[in-house]
Amino acid sequence: MTTLLERRPSRVPDGYSLRYTLTDGREPGFGWAREQTVLVYTRGWSPSDFTFPLMVCLGRADGPDLVGTRADRAQALDIGVPGVEAVYHDGILTPRLDSARDFAGTEWQQGEVHSITARSAAGAFAVRGPRNLPRDELVATLLSLSPAE
Repeated sequence: MTTLLERRPSRVPDGYSLRYTLTDGREPGFGWAREQTVLVYTRGWSPSDFTFPLMVCLGRADGPDLVGTRADRAQALDIGVPGVEAVYHDGILTPRLDSARDFAGTEWQQGEVHSITARSAAGAFAVRGPRNLPRDELVATLLSLSPAE
């Protein structure tokens, strides 16, 4: 039996392929928590494919939130699995720069990416993808991780 951090989606949207896997907090999935795995999928190899990839994150149920999300922007989402609580974020929190190009806080940006995060007794599961990837594709990828088990 595979552990939580070894799980892989059995379904990803058509045309997407796994490009790399990061473990031990080397990618900002659920913060930089050590106990997580981040899987990055793209359609191709161009820089634009890697700008907004399909990202799948696996971590502990009590771990931090998905980087770039905000609780006040979360929309409860019923994914049809008992014991699994999910939220949808239509956008991402990004750094804001002032006129001198210095850090000036953060802002919520919509239109480029969206994500779903689900938590259960088994762990935390998140899928973030480009906004042109329909939400039902994110849900299908998330469900293929068996978040309740």
